[in-house]
Amino acid sequence: MMKDQYANYVVQKMIDIAEPTQRKIIMHKIRPHIATLRKYTYGKHILAKLEKYYMKNGVDLGPLCGPPNGML
Repeated sequence: MMKDQYANYVVQKMIDIAEPTQRKIIMHKIRPHIATLRKYTYGKHILAKLEKYYMKNGVDLGPLCGPPNGML
């Protein structure tokens, strides 16, 4: 998944500059890959960016902050 070490910067920038509707779409596209992203340093940067943004704005991230799917 994260074969390009700089791709996470692109995704983080997309999160930074996206309109709320676009950011929601990005989140829905990333959500199925959360378990995989957690395995990679670069992927963790993307998840940290999403967590920081949503925590700052008081949005519940649901499974992003919790255990991987199926681990409840």
